[in-house]
Formats: sequence, C-alpha cells, structure tokens
Amino acid sequence: AIQYYLVFVLEAAGIKSREAQAVFLTGLGILKLSIIFVASSLVDKLGRRPLMFMSLSGMIIALLMIASDFIGDDSAPLLVISGLAVYLASFSLGVGPLAWIIPNEIFPTTIRARAVSISILSNRVTATVVSSSLLSLVGALTWVGYFVFLASVCLGILLFFYTYLPETKGKALEDMAMYFAEVTSRRSRLRRDETGDYTSSFRHSESG
Repeated sequence: AIQYYLVFVLEAAGIKSREAQAVFLTGLGILKLSIIFVASSLVDKLGRRPLMFMSLSGMIIALLMIASDFIGDDSAPLLVISGLAVYLASFSLGVGPLAWIIPNEIFPTTIRARAVSISILSNRVTATVVSSSLLSLVGALTWVGYFVFLASVCLGILLFFYTYLPETKGKALEDMAMYFAEVTSRRSRLRRDETGDYTSSFRHSESG
C-alpha cells in the first residue's frame, strides 16, 4: 500500500517540492525493480524461508524507521527516504516475488489449480483493502500509529511463517502433501503407492 501513496508520505515528511518528489520516486522505483533481479538470483540459492524472513525483518525495521521520524515536530526527510528505500528493497527481496512463487509449490496436484486461484484472489483482495484504507487509517492512527501498526502486522506474519511455512526449495509436491498431512494430523489419509510416491487417499473408514 505504501508504494501507492509515496507522495503523501514524502509530503508528510516535509518534502514539498514536486521536482524533489519526482527524483525520489524515480530512484525508489529503480531500486525496487533492481532488487527483484537480486531476489531471482538468490531464491534458489538461499531458499524460500530465509529470503522471506530477511524480507519481513527488513520491512519491520524500515517501518519503525519511518515511524520514528513522525514522532515530535522535528522532521528528518533523509530518515524517511532511507526507510522507504529499505522497505521497498526488502519487499522486493522476498514478500513480493515469493507471494507468487510459494503458492505454486506447496499445493498437491489434486487441489493445486483451485488452491492457487484462491491464493491469488486473496492476495488481490487484501492488497485492495489495505491500499484503499491507508488514508482512513492514517487519519485515525496518525502516521506514527499507522507505520507501527504495519510493523506489527509484518511481525505477526513473520512469526506465522516461521511456525508453518515449509521450505519448498528442491522439494517435490508429494513432500508438501506429507508436510501438511503432518501439520493437520491427517497423515493417515496419505498412503505410499507402489512407486514410493505419496498420493492422496480420501477413503474414510466406515464405523458400525
């Protein structure tokens, strides 16, 4: 959401000149695009989990940096610019690209098409809600409260992913099926076939 309202953030930080805003926006856009190429070269070297944790950690630090500038009357535009740069770079390093990569790697073939569709829909709906509510939340929470709130959300996501997000690097879809079967205590619904691969077995035992 922040990238859609960068002009508002810059103005609130004291950068009023349209020329200066254009320079900073261009620079931040180039940085964000460049980091995507860095992420593409690291995703298969470091793995999905480390990259996601690095990304979320960087976003949390950046959001707190930006929030700190709006405390009190003294403004430090350089701190805001640095925070925005760290935030956008961190987002492009992990959360941005991995939001599209991981859903395609964790769902078994039996539900993959439907599950990925739901994942993409949820992604877009959430992005729309967060983006459209930014100014309203800023009005209710102030800029300090809003950025602290976003940092808290990122922290919650980090803890959730640390607990439940599997590493999909070098893993087959069958491995993901087994992982989620263990997480949900439904391993008994999976059986090993003659080839050694795990396949879904949706037979329910009849009682009585």
